[in-house]
Amino acid sequence: MATSATITAIAIVLNEIALPQVFTAPADWSTAWLRRPAYAVWAAVAQPLAAQTDWPEQAALDALFAQARAAGCPLPPGLRCVLDLQPDAYYESHIAATGQVPTRARNWHDLFNALAWLAWPRLKTALNARHQAAIAAGEAKRGPIRDSATLLDECGLLMPYAERTLAEAVDGMRWGELWQDRRADWGRLIDAYPLGHALPEMLLAPFIGLTGKAWLLPVDASFFTLPFPTRLARLDALAAERLSTLDRPSRLAPLPVLGIPGWHAGAQDAGFYANADYFRPSRRAPSVWAA
Repeated sequence: MATSATITAIAIVLNEIALPQVFTAPADWSTAWLRRPAYAVWAAVAQPLAAQTDWPEQAALDALFAQARAAGCPLPPGLRCVLDLQPDAYYESHIAATGQVPTRARNWHDLFNALAWLAWPRLKTALNARHQAAIAAGEAKRGPIRDSATLLDECGLLMPYAERTLAEAVDGMRWGELWQDRRADWGRLIDAYPLGHALPEMLLAPFIGLTGKAWLLPVDASFFTLPFPTRLARLDALAAERLSTLDRPSRLAPLPVLGIPGWHAGAQDAGFYANADYFRPSRRAPSVWAA
């Protein structure tokens, strides 16, 4: 379970530019985010919260999970988010042993984690199992397996693509090519679906420098013509099936998420993408996404 200081540290490590020392999410409850393009994944599972006038209590969370199960969401049997539960073991181990997800009340980070279980039930289950297997193998204090799983879980995006040159533009950090020259192909041949629950928290108060980690996944072009819920279910199954290939953090590519069409409230023009402090043209080491 990450703190806001940890969240900011993740963003700093990923993009290496000057950011506030600690990111602070808004304290008050709001549902305005449900209408923003960056929150399409979360809105798909959070509509029952639209009528909330204050932070959801335990009964509201239980009802949300019950409604998702009734609609066919393949959550692990008995899994529920328990407000202000203090685990007596590693966070991931406690979930695996009890089916209870420790969830801080009135906390955006943990609320979006609860919603991630509803949006990505197969992948979240696989991530928890991956942590457990790594801990059992002696990687209790983190190593490449748990680090890559944590990055995906905190700030990851699933990035399906149907044309390899667009995936290469992401990996090569050719942002002008991706989001200006080939903008018409966004959502048609490549797209980004956030999984990491730190991302929607930070998008509540976005800042230049906000960066995620993209997991590039090949799909057929027909994928992008499917209804949105079907795309989420297909990606959930694909990512869960392929999680064993994510064996090191370098298989994830840095992605300056405010460049995603519709994700930035200001103009996304040539001047915006020309900010090389944010849209960096290179990094210390290339990813190995295609290996």
